[in-house]
Amino acid sequence: MAEKNENLKKENKILTIFTKEYKYEGIILLFLSLIALVLGTLVLMGISSEGNSGLVINENVFLIGDYPSAFAWILIVLGAVSLILAVWPFYKPSIAEAKRISWSTKGQLLKNTAIVFAFILSMSIFFILSDWIFGYVVKLFELIGSKL
Repeated sequence: MAEKNENLKKENKILTIFTKEYKYEGIILLFLSLIALVLGTLVLMGISSEGNSGLVINENVFLIGDYPSAFAWILIVLGAVSLILAVWPFYKPSIAEAKRISWSTKGQLLKNTAIVFAFILSMSIFFILSDWIFGYVVKLFELIGSKL
């Protein structure tokens, strides 16, 4: 009986390690995902070009040397998945909040769109007229200044 409780405590400790959320795990995952994406891209660049741009994997490296493009694509996919997992907690509350939005009706949308366009039109007419008037004022000052 004591042995069973001991095994259960050991399993619980391991389970708590894996289920506990650490303070900086999202930032570390984001950093590692960006490294994986960059390395995968550099390996692909090294395969596709004969120049010195990109990373070239030696053919003697076990398993990776035989399939460098597969390794690069695996790195890119893992980097993309871990990037999504790192960024997801920041967007999760936004999705829940977006479900509670009350959207406007078609009539309200058209009315508000017309108001915005009318405001834009009136402001553009105002600035065009202001520019035209100030242009004449500047020409008047230049004419007065040239006669003095």
